[in-house]
Order: sequence, then C-alpha cells, then structure tokens
Amino acid sequence: MQIRLFIDSPLSVGQTVALPENQVHYLKNVLRADVGAELYVFDGKNGEFAAVLSALGKKSGDIQICRVLRGQPAARDVRLYFSPLKRDCTELVAEKATELGAARLVPVITDYTAMKRVNVERLKATVVEACEQCRRLDVPRVDEPALLRDVLSGWGESDPVLFHLDETGRGKRAGEVFAGVERAAFLTGPEGGFSEAERALIAKTPNTAGLDLGERILRAETASIAALALFMCR
Repeated sequence: MQIRLFIDSPLSVGQTVALPENQVHYLKNVLRADVGAELYVFDGKNGEFAAVLSALGKKSGDIQICRVLRGQPAARDVRLYFSPLKRDCTELVAEKATELGAARLVPVITDYTAMKRVNVERLKATVVEACEQCRRLDVPRVDEPALLRDVLSGWGESDPVLFHLDETGRGKRAGEVFAGVERAAFLTGPEGGFSEAERALIAKTPNTAGLDLGERILRAETASIAALALFMCR
C-alpha cells in the first residue's frame, strides 16, 4: 500500500520535515511502517513529493523530501453551501465533496436546520483524510457556519453561479443550466427543504439558478453529492 500524507507546511526537495505526533502514531502503530519506508506527501500548494521515512521514535519522526512527483494543478472555483446534518451525514458530505473536487465547503444555517452546531475542526480533518485517499493535491477550505440570509445578502454577479437545489419542479436540469459555466456554487437545504421565506429570498438574489435533480425526493446528503458529481464529471 502506498502511504500518502498531507504535511501542513511548505515542502521542497532536500528538506527534512518533523512529523506531528498524530502522524507518527499513524505510521508506527497503524501502518507498522519502518525507517526507510517510501511515502508520497503533499502540502496543498506545491504539488506532490516522494519522501523517505528517515527517523521514527515513540512520539517523533522525520521524513526526507526526495523528488517532485506532480506539479500543483490550478484549483477550480466550485463551492458547496450545505445545511449541517447529523454528524455522520455531515462528514459524508464533506468527504464526498472533497473527492469530487469542491474547493470550499460552507455549513449554512437555514430556518429548518436541525443540527446547528458544527465541529469545523473535525470537518477539516475529514477533508484532509479524503485528500490523502483520493490523490487530490489541494485541500478544500472549510468555513465556519454562516446564516443563509448572510450568504445571500452578499452574493453578486462577481461570485460563481449559485445553483440551489429545487425540488418544486421549477428548476432546470443539469444539461440546461451547466452549459458554459466554469465557476459554480451549490446550495442544498436540510431534510425539510427551504422555507417559503428562504425561497423568496433566493429568488431575489442575483446570479442564482434552480437545479432540478429529477422526480425523486433525495436525501440532503445525496442531493449535495449528486449535484457536484453532475457538474464535475461533465
């Protein structure tokens, strides 16, 4: 198995990097790695590097950066604004959004949001783990929770097109609304959907479009994943 780690500091060839204690524990006690093991490492900004585990103790370890494997690709401006769900579902959304290429994740509190407390640090750890698993080189930004009305009040023509998931039948299918769009944001509500007041506010917000994902009523986490997959896999 190829070991792949995110290093939260700038990397360069020839550098020796001290590993944090949690990564030392992972290498030593979970993967049973030994000194001399080869790793792939990335810092989210400078590409991917081949490295060697040069020292490994009980609570400390070092890696030596050997060579560049891949350059850093340009990130796409694709965002997900989603209503927090139960913990496991929220983490599932963060994980799959990362795998699909979302660059920014924003928990949004709506009128019907049931889970209003979000462990942002846990979500950040989830997206890092997803990046390590899926060979992604950039790490999505995870924002603190925001009120939906605050997000919409600041939205304008210079922002990406904001596609809101519309189960009323008034939205358009992906093939109609995605044509020619490179910068996109997706807004998904809680299990109860958006309130009438929120629908009216969305309708008044510039640079938005309703997205219809079909005749079935999808779970909130499914809708987020489906919308991103349709856009990213065109």
